[in-house]
Amino acid sequence: MESRSKERLLYLAGSPKSEPIMEGNMPELPDLVVLVNRLGPSLEGRLIAGASVHEPIVLRILVEGDFASILSGQRILGLRRHGPFLHFELERNELVMHLMLAGRLRLAPRAEKKIAHEAFAIDLAPIVNDDSGGGGGDCLSYGDEKNMGKVYLCPKGDFSAIPGYKSQGVDIVSPAFTWERFSKLIEKKRNQARAFIMDQTMLSAIGNAYADEILFEAGIHPKTPCCYLTASDRRRLYEAITTVIAWGAAEVEKADRPVEEKVRDHMRVRNRGGEACPRCGTTIRKAGVLGFDSFFCPKCQPDRTGRGLDWSKLPGPSTPGGGQ
Repeated sequence: MESRSKERLLYLAGSPKSEPIMEGNMPELPDLVVLVNRLGPSLEGRLIAGASVHEPIVLRILVEGDFASILSGQRILGLRRHGPFLHFELERNELVMHLMLAGRLRLAPRAEKKIAHEAFAIDLAPIVNDDSGGGGGDCLSYGDEKNMGKVYLCPKGDFSAIPGYKSQGVDIVSPAFTWERFSKLIEKKRNQARAFIMDQTMLSAIGNAYADEILFEAGIHPKTPCCYLTASDRRRLYEAITTVIAWGAAEVEKADRPVEEKVRDHMRVRNRGGEACPRCGTTIRKAGVLGFDSFFCPKCQPDRTGRGLDWSKLPGPSTPGGGQ
């Protein structure tokens, strides 16, 4: 129980509340969608030849044996995403990764330079070609500057020891995420809109960056309590979730960068405090929302509660003393 409690504390320490450490590199849902689409076909059916571990702190081995000996000789049957988790299905085990703030994956020929801050590497046997009789071996490497990621090696079909895995809400990029389902989830909720859409037991899974972009698209102030939202507001919020996540994945794919790089150039309000709103030109502001930094346009996303700051009376970035 003591070790499980310590692990839970580590998990919480790596939650979005730790964002100021390295938020710019935190992978979010569109990043993971693209990663799975790119790496999945290249990994399916590959035989694991071995593994090397440099930072065991990221590993949670929930079966008997060491990481390398358990993996060696198994084939990767597939890669899929479960909320913020990456699930590598193996022949005899499950390998599940939560990249947290700074985890990164790269699949490359073994001879290439190592990924920065490599925590472990999984060597894949060469692909046997009918014509040539063989091909170059590849390496799936995991890098993590903060060593805050969590990599679980589990018994086959058993995810019970992974915090947050079984409590994920509806997958927002799946057919199950319908307007009717969303309406029932948000009904009678009194928490703030930003807190609601980031609750992974409700919606799986929206991170800090895309929460800001979704609320901007919907024209909803991040601190608006859900009970203040009209039927029209709720409909716009639902549509913004589906639209913005699809847009984000398309932008990441279009950037065509290595999967270990996080693409954020397309963000319209996130981390753009002090800049002009791309829609109306009003200064984008930053405010704390239940421990998180949130960026929004006070004109496009007005505070309808009457309890918030009147941003129009505050100095802009060009005024002495002005800021975000």
